[in-house]
Amino acid sequence: MAGEAFSGIYCAKMTIGRLHIYLASTERGALRVGLGLDDHLPPAQFFRRVFPDLQLIQDLRMNQPLADAVEACLHNRPPKRHLPLHVSFTPFQKRALEAVAAIPFGQTRTYGAVASAMGSPQGARAVGQVMGKNPLPLIFP
Repeated sequence: MAGEAFSGIYCAKMTIGRLHIYLASTERGALRVGLGLDDHLPPAQFFRRVFPDLQLIQDLRMNQPLADAVEACLHNRPPKRHLPLHVSFTPFQKRALEAVAAIPFGQTRTYGAVASAMGSPQGARAVGQVMGKNPLPLIFP
């Protein structure tokens, strides 16, 4: 995102019971998902600490593709359509997230198994670091 020009970050919030799911997107696609338990912050306030210098606009419509994908994931279903992303990844991060996305819904894998599946059998710790910094945790669980 550094050096890119866009009009702002669109924020929204979904609530399911005590879980609050914060969504952030730009015109190009999904940017970030945040989670809060018993957290009643407005979406712009939630993302202010992540994007302190950017314009934050509350707008569910601009987050609808991300909201639909999150909804599908919460119901243990793959998203109905391709989700456009506005996130920059290194080649390794992209391979790790693609490997995680390929895990069938309802199944799990260790970081070591993910690393092996992506051709880096010694990369379990690196996969763990990628997942620890994952900006879209429900999309790439």
